Parts: sequence; C-alpha cells; structure tokens
Amino acid sequence: MDNQTEHPVEVEAKFTVSNPKIFEELVKRRSALPGYRLGQPLHRVVQDIYLDTPDYRLLRLGYQLRLRIGESQWVMAVKSRGVASEIGIYRRIEIEAPLDEKRRPERAGDLPGQIGAVLAAVLDRRSQLVPVCVIDQTRKVLEVTATTPAHKRPEARVLSLLSLDEMCIRQEVEGPILARAYEIEVELAKDVDVAELQVIAARLIGAYSLEPSHASKLERGLAILSRHPANSPENWQGLQREMPMAEACRAIWNEQFMLLLLNEAGARFSADPEYVHDARVSIRRARAAARIYQNYFKPKAIRTHLKRLRRTARLFGAVRDLDVAIGKLQSYQARTRRKSAGDLKTTLDEWIAKRAAAHAELIKWLDSAQYAEFVGEFLQFCRRPNAGAVDFRPAPGAETTPFQVRHVVPPMLLSNFANVRAYEVWFDLADEVPVETLHRLRIECKYLRYNLEFMLSLLGPDGAEVVALLRKLQDDLGDLNDAVVSSQMIAAGSGASESSLSQYGRTQEKLIASLRKQLQADFVCFVAEENRVRLLTAIAGL
Repeated sequence: MDNQTEHPVEVEAKFTVSNPKIFEELVKRRSALPGYRLGQPLHRVVQDIYLDTPDYRLLRLGYQLRLRIGESQWVMAVKSRGVASEIGIYRRIEIEAPLDEKRRPERAGDLPGQIGAVLAAVLDRRSQLVPVCVIDQTRKVLEVTATTPAHKRPEARVLSLLSLDEMCIRQEVEGPILARAYEIEVELAKDVDVAELQVIAARLIGAYSLEPSHASKLERGLAILSRHPANSPENWQGLQREMPMAEACRAIWNEQFMLLLLNEAGARFSADPEYVHDARVSIRRARAAARIYQNYFKPKAIRTHLKRLRRTARLFGAVRDLDVAIGKLQSYQARTRRKSAGDLKTTLDEWIAKRAAAHAELIKWLDSAQYAEFVGEFLQFCRRPNAGAVDFRPAPGAETTPFQVRHVVPPMLLSNFANVRAYEVWFDLADEVPVETLHRLRIECKYLRYNLEFMLSLLGPDGAEVVALLRKLQDDLGDLNDAVVSSQMIAAGSGASESSLSQYGRTQEKLIASLRKQLQADFVCFVAEENRVRLLTAIAGL
C-alpha cells in the first residue's frame, strides 16, 4: 500500500488456543484477567471469505482481501501484511467498506471504490477473484476495562475488545468443514496506547500459557488447508497409510508450495533473511518429494512443473547463499577487534551488491507472467486427485506392484538410511574425510530427513527421535558446508588486504576443523544400534 497515504491502522494481539476450555473461564469470570475486568460476552456469527486471484497475486504481494458476511451486512476489507511481535501483537493497515449489493465480487472492478483504488496498482480491473479460504466464525466478544475501585465508576473506559473465536475452515464456500481451530484476539480500542495492549497480552500469556500467533487467520487457514489431503476426514493433517504414493506426493507438494507463497511477500520486501530461507526450504522439500516419488507420475504430466520448481529453487538459492555468507562475515566483524575486520568492508560491500543483483533476478522471475501461470497451474494440479498419476491398481492375473504409502515407504526409508550409513567406511579411515565426500553425505542426509519428515505423522515418537538426531548431524554438515563456501568466496574476492583475507580464511578453517570433530561424533550416534532399533520400530508402525 502507498506509504505516503494515511490509512486506518489495526492493532491487535493474537493467540492460538489448543484447549478451548480457556474460553469458558474467560467468559465465566469477570476478573479472569489480572488487573482488568471483562464485560458480558456478545455472540456474533460471521463468515469470512478470503478472495484472491487464481495465482494468489494479492497474498504474494502482501495483501489480504476479505468479504465478511454478518447477520445484517456484507463488508469488504483489505489488509496489509502484518508481522507479529514476540508476544503476538500485529500493527497493519486495514480499510473496510460495506457492500451495498450483497453479492460477492468476481472481478477486481467489482470492489468498492476505496478498496479498488488501493489495489489498482497490483490488479487489473478484469482480474478474476476467487475464494481461496473460507472461515466460519463463532465469536464471543468481551469489552476489556481496567479494574475499577469498589465504588465502580460507570464511565470506565473500554481499552480493548477480547474476541474468543471458534473457526470452521473450508476450502470453498459451499464445501465441507475440513478443520476447526481456536484463537483469541485482543483488538486495541481507538486512541488507546499500544503499551496497554502489551500489558494485556503479557498477562494473557502468563495466566493461561497462551501461544502468541505469528500468522493471520488467512495465513493459518491456508497452512491448515494445505496439510489436509483431498478426501480426508475433518481435522486430518498429513498423510495416510493407505494413500497411493502419487497422492502422498501431491499432498506434500500442496503443503510445501503454499509455504513458499506464504513467505513470498517477506522475501520480496523484508530485510529479515529468514523469509528467503523458509521459502528456499519449502521449494527444496517440494523438489525432494519430486525426486523421491516422481516415478508414480506420468513424466509428461509433471515435466513443466518440475522445470519451474528447479528455476525457482536456483534463484532463491542464489540469494540465500549470499545471505549466509554476508551474515557470517558480519558476525566475524562484530567479534574481532582486529584492524583486519575493517579491511574486509570492501569484500562485504561486494557481497551485498551481489545479493542485491541476485534478489533483483529473483523478483523479476516472481513478477513474470510465466511464474504466475506456474502458481495457478501447479496449485490446481496439487488439488486434483489422480491427475497425472500412474495407475498401479491391481488387475486379476497381473503382477501386483506396491503403490501405497504403507508398502512403499518402509523399504524406501531403510534404503535411505543405508545410503547414509555407507559413509561409515570414510569415518573408519585415519585420514580426514574430504569435504567433497561430506557434501555428498549431506545430500544423502537431506533426502533421508525429508522422507522421514514427510511421513512423521505416521512414524510415532520413535520417528521423531530419529529425525532429531539426524537434524543435529545435518546441521553440522550444513554449517561445515557454509564455512567452506565462505572460504571459497573470500579466496575469490577482491579489495581487502591479503592479510585480512588470510585472517578470515584461518578463522573459517578453525571452524571447519571443529565441525569435523562434532559431526563425526554425531554421525556415530546416528548410525548406532540404538538408533537403528528406533528407526525399525518407527517403520513397523506403518
């Protein structure tokens, strides 16, 4: 949104709720929140229909477009992307406008004037608008005032509105309820200082052990929907044992690709490198699923999708690699008092310039018509059961080929584990394991970890412990790889003095030597008999 124009700002705190019994206590006791008094609950039932283009252009650019249908009115709202504080407080622009005609807008040109004007910079008037998430809400809304003295001043000022929300999440307006979730919102009243909201939020956390929400309702709803495989029962998250492998892969793609889209606005506009990191991880996981399970699809059906996934991964990877190198060099500069730290400024400036160029290339791709087409087509493919899948269903008299998760995954995981364990022969040698070999081990660990994590909901607590040990080993290998890459970039750099480069290079070599010792210990722990038994126990549950 145009930062030069003043728009209404919404300030609220949000909390996820795992046990809705908290609602009963907050409604029952007027003094349920220390230092504050809660009013009588007002019951409201609304349906929120979130609209976007088929390629999720609004979400990817940091906008949310909502149609709220209440008992007596229809209201459109557009919100800017919000980033929550540590205690779940959002501050974001929100513009609302009533719909005089109670009809859902189908094109951007159908939007109310002010909202249409705000979105004119990113949407053509002819742009199609479709529901991407529907949330039916039953809300109990309570006024929050400060605790008053015994004489109870009637003019006690309302500081905020506490909303206890039960959400029924649907993919489509007339579709079935796919999941239920619970949330508490505390919206700051007009002209009340945000410090008051900080106190209320902190006391809610302290009194009820609430978890601050770092996602909006739309973001949370989209994430939940992406984890709900087609034709699964209500509140089902993750895979099922009897699923065909193609449908398991499709469900994984759907989740990982939505995570990419949810991080895109941050990767575009935020200085926080974690958005690029999270986007890159999601696209890596999608590509890993393709590598592991692609034989369950007809090659022609997925060829273009995989090509575009690969291009997206390469562009995000170029930015992320520079983020890591820049972060490590900046940390080194902050730690050392040597004059050489200042001498490395030229090298740092070079890397920052390269990062800006890599980011510009990424944005060019994300803004392209080809990428928009990819988003719409790939999401559609991910939501169409059986699309492009090879039919392995058994026929009388024909050979039976394993194709369900419960039959395919157990030997696949054992094979992945064997590929990792094979590197024991390198650690048994007296010589150091070459960094190139450790890089190959890192790749094998990555595919084992992804395969385990894709199936984690089916593997029980033993599976979670195996993943935890593998994550530790993989983190060591990743840190070592980053140190090697940084050393190579320094060696290829220019501008800094030779002594400065040499000093930083020696620092990286010390780190590499330390990581070698740590990862060897973690490798031995991971391939040990105790963990092998743990893995077999987890697989037996499939």
